[in-house]
Amino acid sequence: MIRTLSSPSGFDQTQDTSPPSRPAPLTTAPAILITLRAIAALREGLASARQYEQLRSNGVPHDRAVREALGVGPIPPQAPRRSAKALYFAGKA
Repeated sequence: MIRTLSSPSGFDQTQDTSPPSRPAPLTTAPAILITLRAIAALREGLASARQYEQLRSNGVPHDRAVREALGVGPIPPQAPRRSAKALYFAGKA
């Protein structure tokens, strides 16, 4: 009968044949915290969507409604644009 050795050093070393130790039990606390944060983010998103729809139904323009619903603030007023000066090409100034 042929024997195959699993250790290159042969029978000189004793090998540990005890079953591997169990890993420490995992707690569910991180998973619960992640779930609670996701639920809070979902609620916040739904509240923002409701506020956006309310603003749009009151006639507020899209850009302003998005900024106010997300809490970014109102859009800064834009000054009327002046007509652009003519561009000169090919070295003409």
